[in-house]
Amino acid sequence: MKNLFKLPEHLRIWLKPSALIAAVPLIVFLSLAIINLSYAEKLTNLGKSFAINYFGGTWLWLTLLTLFISVLVAISPLGNIKLGGNTAKPSLGIFEWCSVLICTLLAGGGVFWSAAEPLLHFLNPPSYFSNIEGETELAVDSALATSFLHWGFLAWALVGSTVAITFSLLAQRGYSLRPRSLLIPISSEKFANGIAGDLADGLSVVAAIAGTVGPLGFLSLQLSNAAGRLPNLDDSAFLQISIVLFLTSIFSISTFSGIQKGIKFLSELNIWLTIFLAFGLFLIGPTFWLVKHFSSGFILYFKNFISMSIPDDNDQWVKGWTIFYWGWFLGYAPLMGLFTAGISKGRRIKELIFIIAFVCPLVTNIWFTILGGNGLFLELNNTGLIKSELSTGGSAAVLFAILKNLPLSGLFIFIALLLIILFMATSADSISYATAMVISGKELPPKRLRLFWALMIGFLTIALLQIGGRDDAQTSIDALQSFIVLTAVPVTPLLIISLYSAPKLAYKEYKLLMKNKKQK
Repeated sequence: MKNLFKLPEHLRIWLKPSALIAAVPLIVFLSLAIINLSYAEKLTNLGKSFAINYFGGTWLWLTLLTLFISVLVAISPLGNIKLGGNTAKPSLGIFEWCSVLICTLLAGGGVFWSAAEPLLHFLNPPSYFSNIEGETELAVDSALATSFLHWGFLAWALVGSTVAITFSLLAQRGYSLRPRSLLIPISSEKFANGIAGDLADGLSVVAAIAGTVGPLGFLSLQLSNAAGRLPNLDDSAFLQISIVLFLTSIFSISTFSGIQKGIKFLSELNIWLTIFLAFGLFLIGPTFWLVKHFSSGFILYFKNFISMSIPDDNDQWVKGWTIFYWGWFLGYAPLMGLFTAGISKGRRIKELIFIIAFVCPLVTNIWFTILGGNGLFLELNNTGLIKSELSTGGSAAVLFAILKNLPLSGLFIFIALLLIILFMATSADSISYATAMVISGKELPPKRLRLFWALMIGFLTIALLQIGGRDDAQTSIDALQSFIVLTAVPVTPLLIISLYSAPKLAYKEYKLLMKNKKQK
């Protein structure tokens, strides 16, 4: 008789507290937005202000310490520890592994902002360089240096270093790849499997899903705006929905097929397209000028690294840019660290940190220099050329404004659009896969669950776009992005714990390896 009332496994998963904690906040937000969009916006903006005002200083120090501790572990004897154990072998080749890491952690947002952010800092220099006049040659270096800060060493280390190391070493001891496991080094397995663990899992999922839906919706509006300029096409709700469905179908198929096939294929395609576009823009654009300002921008960044990393957390510009970024990336960190650990078996700690904290940031910053730098050069030599597009179309219009003023613009615009679509699909793909891992507690989550979260990201985006029409849809997405920063607050302790647990667990593993070596 008991078996008659026993639910199938894929249904029992949704009765888990962590699944309910993950789903309820998103449903509540959507319901509130449907009932009263302006109230939802007001509430999330209050939450964002609270998070930034009371946790901003903590996030600044946390980000810097994450990079510092991860580098110390990597260059010490602990860096030789192989993740997954001495007998573990990499499941991905070095190029495939690097491609997946670059394309899934921060690259989706980086592709979008690489055109707009340098221009915004060029027109209005940040408070780090308040003595520099905007729209001048000097403002080029300060604009690039600030972009390097936000998308460089600190940002990448935050999402994929100490958390990934902790997850990997815990998995070697038989613990599951779930955010709750991060609590074990400072408590007990019983505590981690209680309500605290459910909250850690659920809230990490909320932060990651919210952080994916927001950019995906914004991207859909951008692509719809671009496509609406073509003959026989209107920038309409139908076109926006079609774009979201197209993107959803790509990453749903990819996540359903699994990490070895779908995500790897998309990542490698992304990398080759990026190399082709970057190489083309580098040669067609002001090549030597770009090299010069990449070098001088990096020198300026290094000279001011500490002051830019730990600025005045009461500065309004810092709150609106740097602290907001760190809150956003911090929200991704538990699931991205989990994802990184899952694909990094067989790699040594020093390999992981070298790729995450140095190679990925360097690749990202070169991309920002090539694409964003072309925009700065055009604006510097033709005042108002790109700025006017920014004024009328917002940040989303900058990319196309740059490309359409370059030779072979048609080809470059097509490749750029394809890149944005694929990078966002890869990011959504990895998030849905990692979310399914957390909810199921399995390293290879059920296909139905992976597909569910992929579809949820897509349909939640559609719902947000349709709340109150086009303008309100954008407001709704902005409110959800404010919600991301708020959800970073309960995730913050998990990142702080990893600063202690990563070196602690690595040291224990190192001592065990040395003991076994002596016995042999």
